[in-house]
Amino acid sequence: MVQLAKTPVGFFVVAMRNQVVEFEELSNQPDKAAEQLLTYEEWVTRMKQKGYDIETDEPALDPMKVAELIGVSESAYLARSREVSIAVAKAAIKKHLKRDLLVVQTVGALDDLTKTTNMLMNRLTEWYGLHYPELKVEEDQEKYLKMMVQGRKVSDSMGMDLAEEDLHIIMDYADSIRELFRRKEALEAYLDRIMAQVAPNVHVLAGANLGARLIARAGGLEALSRMPGSTIQVLGAEKALFKHILKGVPPPKHGVIFQHPLISRAPREQRGKLARSMATRLAIAAKVDFYSGDLRPSLMDGWAERVKEVEQGETKKSERSENKGKQPPFKSVRVKRGDKHGKK
Repeated sequence: MVQLAKTPVGFFVVAMRNQVVEFEELSNQPDKAAEQLLTYEEWVTRMKQKGYDIETDEPALDPMKVAELIGVSESAYLARSREVSIAVAKAAIKKHLKRDLLVVQTVGALDDLTKTTNMLMNRLTEWYGLHYPELKVEEDQEKYLKMMVQGRKVSDSMGMDLAEEDLHIIMDYADSIRELFRRKEALEAYLDRIMAQVAPNVHVLAGANLGARLIARAGGLEALSRMPGSTIQVLGAEKALFKHILKGVPPPKHGVIFQHPLISRAPREQRGKLARSMATRLAIAAKVDFYSGDLRPSLMDGWAERVKEVEQGETKKSERSENKGKQPPFKSVRVKRGDKHGKK
């Protein structure tokens, strides 16, 4: 039975009585050593193939004491550990930076598709409306497209008659818009997957779309992780904030964070408090996502209670304001003649 050790110096297989039976040294260059540390699982597989009876796949020994078995001093080990740890952290941060830039570009592409489809749909409704003006324009653009394709050429419409060539051109145009909607759906699904990888805690708190917009507004996950909750709360409301600073108008209570369903659906007087509470949680979530990437469901703890607390607080406040100004009922006091204080 042998045990394993993963150290900044290398990988060890240690038998009974602290006997090193296998040692794979890491590169002297910290960057390359950091890359080699990521291959630990592959090294474990090779050791098993060699026939070693491994107690556990996880490193089970004190790495510093194991390094001393091959003559590495404590000071040398600590210096080496510091160099490799910094290299590992840089590699991890670099990986996250690359991925969060994909989030920024994806949400930008979604905005472009939304603007494009809105513009094309306006043209299509006017164009097809020449033939079928009775068709109701729906808020759901995809639903309108579906009804239009199903209706195609309508014989009893009050609009103008269309030749087959005219109808064919319009339907081709409609098909191109439907393809853009399909592309938009694919991008939304992709954004949801990549947000779960890059910023899992922000994804859970804010959702894929809002979380991605906050990252894009901040300029990346790193920039978002450095922001306090008060800044995250007003991201996207820069114009209103400048007006507050320059002209003294009331400050904005929220920016794009308003898109969170619990905030946007709340009464106006509750939105500021809910936005502040959510922004504080998002500030913590962004830091966890950037520096560790571990999913922590505990960040959602207390959020539902906070929403109820705000709702109940505003209800009591409105009740107090309604009662304010009402005079208490007058209570008469009988005073005996000759004694203005009512004393005998």
